[in-house]
Amino acid sequence: MKLIVSSPPHWHSGSSEFKIYRDFIIGMIPALLHSLYFFGMHAARVIALCVAVSVMSEIFAKKIFKKKSDPFNGSAVYLGILFSMLLPPTSPYWLVMIGIFLTVFIGREIFGGAGSNPFSPVLVGMAILELSWPSHLNVNLNSINYNLGFDCHSPLTALKSAGADYTSKFSLFELGLGNQVGGIGSVAILFLLLGGIYLLFRRVIRWEIPIFYALGVTVTAEMFRLMDPHSFACPWFHLVTGNVMIGMFFLSTDYSSSPFSNPGKIIFGLGCGILTVLFRAMSVHEDGVIYAILIMNLFTPMLDKLVRRPKTLNLHILEEG
Repeated sequence: MKLIVSSPPHWHSGSSEFKIYRDFIIGMIPALLHSLYFFGMHAARVIALCVAVSVMSEIFAKKIFKKKSDPFNGSAVYLGILFSMLLPPTSPYWLVMIGIFLTVFIGREIFGGAGSNPFSPVLVGMAILELSWPSHLNVNLNSINYNLGFDCHSPLTALKSAGADYTSKFSLFELGLGNQVGGIGSVAILFLLLGGIYLLFRRVIRWEIPIFYALGVTVTAEMFRLMDPHSFACPWFHLVTGNVMIGMFFLSTDYSSSPFSNPGKIIFGLGCGILTVLFRAMSVHEDGVIYAILIMNLFTPMLDKLVRRPKTLNLHILEEG
C-alpha cells in the first residue's frame, strides 16, 4: 500500500490565476483612465507597448525554459500594465521595451515563473532602469513639454531640495487628485485608493500590508517632522506623493514576494513604510518606494518563519507481505 500526499494547500478556494489577475487589472482601471485623460496618446503608447512586449517576453521565456505558455491567463498583461504605470509618459520606445523585458525575464521567469519569484518583478525592472538610465526617468525633465494646468515640478523634488516650507505651495487635496508629475498611473492617488479598496473588497489582497505600510509611513514621517518641521514634511504629504499608494496596494502585495502569515504581513508592511520615509529623508533618492519594498522582499522567508507551524503527523503504513 502506498500513501501519496501532495503539497498544501489541499482545500481549493475556488480562485484561479486568471481571476486574480483579472481583479488586479480591474483595480488599476481608474488610475489608467486618469493617465489617459492627462497624457492622452503618450500614455496609451506606453501602456500598449508594455503589454505587448510583456506577453511576447513571457512566450519567449517559456520557450527558452521549455515550459508551457499560457498568454491568456492574464499574468503578462497584468505585469505590463503595472510596469507602465510607473513610467513617465515620454519614455522612449527602447526604454519601455528593455524595462518590461527585464521585468518578465529577470524579475520572474528566470526564478521559475509566477509563484517562484523572490522579488516583485516590476520593481526589479524599474530598479535596473533607474540605476542604468536615471535621466529618462526624471519626472521633472520629462514633464517640461506638458501644460497640465498645475505645477510640473515634482513635490518630492521640492521637498528634497528646498525643505518642507516650500512644499506648502502644494495642495494636499490637489495632489490626492493626481495633480502632480510622476509615473503615468502611480500619481493617481485617489484612483489607486479606489482600486485598492476594490481589491480588499474582493479579498484578492489582505488588509495587513497596506494598512501597516501606511502606518509605517505616518509614524516615521511624523517623527522626522517633530525633529525638524522646516526640513521634513508631514505624513499626509508622504502618503499622497510619489509611488506610495501604488506601492501599498499593488507592489508590496505581490503574492510570491510578500509573506503569507499575518504577523509576517504586519512586519513587512511596517518595514516598507519605515524604509520609504528613511529613503526620502536620508538618501539621494526622492521617492524610495521601489528600494524599500525590494529590501523587505529579502526578509520575506524569515518573516514567514515567525509563525510556528503545526507539528506534522507521522503516519506509519504497514504493508502486509
